[in-house]
Amino acid sequence: LAPLLRTYASSAGQLIALSWQPAIAEGKRSHGEVEAMFAAVRARIGLPIEFAYCPHGPGPPRCWCRKPLPGLGVLLMHRHRLDPSQCTYIGDAAQDPGFARKLGFVFRSAGPGAP
Repeated sequence: LAPLLRTYASSAGQLIALSWQPAIAEGKRSHGEVEAMFAAVRARIGLPIEFAYCPHGPGPPRCWCRKPLPGLGVLLMHRHRLDPSQCTYIGDAAQDPGFARKLGFVFRSAGPGAP
């Protein structure tokens, strides 16, 4: 995934990653531990990535921030004044194409065979 992100970073200008962290709600991980994990990812791949995450537990999505609900995408569009038509969403989960479509993003697969 790092080579794909480097390709987009060279032309995109900004990388934002979304994550689901149910271990926070389960008391197995703290917000600080999650932030440290994201810092380690940034250091390992050498790219300035902003991470946004849902800390809510497993089960059907009941919060505004967990995919397939578009809440985190809307928050980030507002925060960064993003034009959705200029955003590319890279994902490999079943709900990712629909998530991107709901937000008006271009979708690119990060799955097998991705550039």
